[in-house]
Amino acid sequence: MTGKQTMDRRELLGSACLGAGALWMGTRAAQADPQDRSSESAAQPPLIDTHVSLFQWPFRRLPLDEPAKLVARLRQLGVQQAWASSFAGLLHRDLAAANLQLTEACQQFPELVAIGVVNPALPGWLADVRLCDETLKMPGVRLFPSFHGYALSDERVERLLDEAAQRGLLVQVAVQLEDPRTQPSLVRTTAVDLGPLPELLKRRPHLRVQLLGAALREIDNQLAKTPNACFDTSRMDGTDAVARLVQRVGAERALLGSHAPFLIPDSAVIRVRESTLGATGLGADAVLAVCHGNAKRLLGSRKATGAPPPERDAPAPKRGAPALSWGLPPRAELQSLRIWDSYFTPSHSHPGRDGKRLLEDIERALPAADLGCFEKLCLFLHVGAGTTGDAALEAELQAHEQLVLAPLRRWPDRLIGMIQLDAKNLRTAMAAVDRWMGDGPMRGVYFPGGGPGATACTHENFRPLVRRIGELRGVIMQHTWYKTGGKQGPGESTPAELAELARQFPDQAFICAHAGGEWEQGIRAVREQPNVLVETSGFDATAGFIEMAVRELGAARIIFGSHLPSRSLGTELGKVLAADITQDEKRQILGGNFRRLLGAS
Repeated sequence: MTGKQTMDRRELLGSACLGAGALWMGTRAAQADPQDRSSESAAQPPLIDTHVSLFQWPFRRLPLDEPAKLVARLRQLGVQQAWASSFAGLLHRDLAAANLQLTEACQQFPELVAIGVVNPALPGWLADVRLCDETLKMPGVRLFPSFHGYALSDERVERLLDEAAQRGLLVQVAVQLEDPRTQPSLVRTTAVDLGPLPELLKRRPHLRVQLLGAALREIDNQLAKTPNACFDTSRMDGTDAVARLVQRVGAERALLGSHAPFLIPDSAVIRVRESTLGATGLGADAVLAVCHGNAKRLLGSRKATGAPPPERDAPAPKRGAPALSWGLPPRAELQSLRIWDSYFTPSHSHPGRDGKRLLEDIERALPAADLGCFEKLCLFLHVGAGTTGDAALEAELQAHEQLVLAPLRRWPDRLIGMIQLDAKNLRTAMAAVDRWMGDGPMRGVYFPGGGPGATACTHENFRPLVRRIGELRGVIMQHTWYKTGGKQGPGESTPAELAELARQFPDQAFICAHAGGEWEQGIRAVREQPNVLVETSGFDATAGFIEMAVRELGAARIIFGSHLPSRSLGTELGKVLAADITQDEKRQILGGNFRRLLGAS
């Protein structure tokens, strides 16, 4: 082909996105049950991932921190294009070298589009913009205000935005790269203050800005109405989070982003599928827009050019790659894993005065549980033992057991119950254990880490309670966190404190909920205490967690939890499904270990 017929491989992939997207809409319209958005006929459209990074995260190794491994995984997920910047740009001052390295790496793989790093707090930053635009032909630049120490109100940011607008460059702003509760204590960053952005963009109507890693709560009404600001999905969590983002800002301003390799890319893909479920789920047009349509429009006519990439493929992963659709293996494989969820949290802090809120939240979560083929879900019920802070409700729960038992009676073949306890009032707590475990259907106790029922597991009342729960063969789960900066409330417990309690009761198994949140420390804290198991939910889909836990603890000491619906199926199930471990280890984690604790088959 010659002249206008010439098409490089990146353009070819982009054209394929359009064709396959139209095919996906037709397939969905023809095959899917219009009353059932969870239908398996909802085939996956092509994907453009607008938020990936290359090279090593500064604070630990990641499973996909080599470009070839990352691209291999993205291909398995059906990603046809990925906008890649460089983790080197977080701490390096020589950004020209970082951007040259990035360009060289991206030229090896036709899927990768290089997005350069610019730091307006450095002298001579304009030269970095010129290098990215004029020499390296990048379609955009990525800013890291928190890591680089400036605010969006800084006049240097205004000058950079003016330069980008004149050059037609996309500007990506990293709002938050990591949960502040788990950051390294010596390198703590806060989320970028987005307050100045609506006015900045109002004065530059042709500038295109994408916010990366913003949480839904950080998108206020003014920003949501700013037409030239768009958002990625990387830290939108909750079973309907992507749908809620679309509801907030419009389908044309939400774009798929994974924040791989720091976060697990599978999780971002699963979350989009999850947000199609239920009566308020995303429709076909919105899905296409989020998955690739908005990304193609955002780059517009800008193309990543330069030397054509050599013909080479990324290597296959070490273990056999499953056939994936929306980041999930086939339904038969999911069913074979026999998933039992140990941490199901509908209306976790308050069930509603009549229990209606709890039932509605369960209904909201069940489509995601069905998509994941969960067999059982364990929820933590308030029983009037001081865990809600609502005195009237506590009295109602004590007087009317049907309020407590309503979910178990409505879904008797699906739900398992444990009770929430406040250990501060020993008499009330002990009475609840005897009533609901000795005489009732509950299988164990959950000790919360926040709210009025939170009591640190170092409290003296834990010892008699643990003895009694053990006599009744109950499961004990303790909420735990290691938070950067230390505890944020007197009732919080750390994994180290739980390990010390467990040392006193070697025959009783304890579940360390959330693996301490900051799981690198949490795993180390419980490693030498064999009767402590770690639960997997409650934090972002940070890559490498499951691999470290299996290596240090063994698969038999890991318990899957979903934290649905406040967390998403994508975030929590993706941690295990995407881990580089054996299928047998996945079966243990996803259900076998919890069944063993419960004495179930």
